[in-house]
Amino acid sequence: MLAQENSDKEFIELYLKIQNLEKEIATLRNEIEVIQTQLDFYQEKNIQKINEIDSKLISLMSIEDLQKSEAIVERDDQVLNSYDQAILLIRKGQLNEALSALNAFVQTNNDSDDTPLAYFWMGEINLTNGNLAVATQNYNTLVGLYPAHWKVPLAKFKLGTIYSEQGNKERAVALFESVIREYPDSSAAKASAETLSSLE
Repeated sequence: MLAQENSDKEFIELYLKIQNLEKEIATLRNEIEVIQTQLDFYQEKNIQKINEIDSKLISLMSIEDLQKSEAIVERDDQVLNSYDQAILLIRKGQLNEALSALNAFVQTNNDSDDTPLAYFWMGEINLTNGNLAVATQNYNTLVGLYPAHWKVPLAKFKLGTIYSEQGNKERAVALFESVIREYPDSSAAKASAETLSSLE
């Protein structure tokens, strides 16, 4: 009986530790996303600073992908190489080559867990390259096809900044307000609120 009680106690302690770790991971992910959105919106868009943003996002992705590590091992080599190669190219600052790899990836991997992230990265690269129309398509594809994905609030924020840059203030404001309303606890909502106040 005592052994059973000790076992139950150990289980509860372990469960509580896991819960605390999950909270810490969520907090860290949120902090990284806040840093990324601030850098992306306020700093000049050059390769060195994009690399800083990318490294923060990649560390964010590694947290997200911890649970998928087993599935990654089982994947087909070409699938693994196509997306992961794109991430390596982004880290090296070879954005056009990364864009080609991501385009190839989304053409053949619609059901992959990495596909929504691939659309996000395509949007980031096109935004950096000044291809606002294509970046808008990339972010809208992510929002439209994967509405429950955790990158959607940030993608909507990015769309808002694009519309703002294009002088479409009404559409930008609508998107920022939508992010604040639909994802009030996200760092994208905080960034949207800051951007809204600077537009007024």
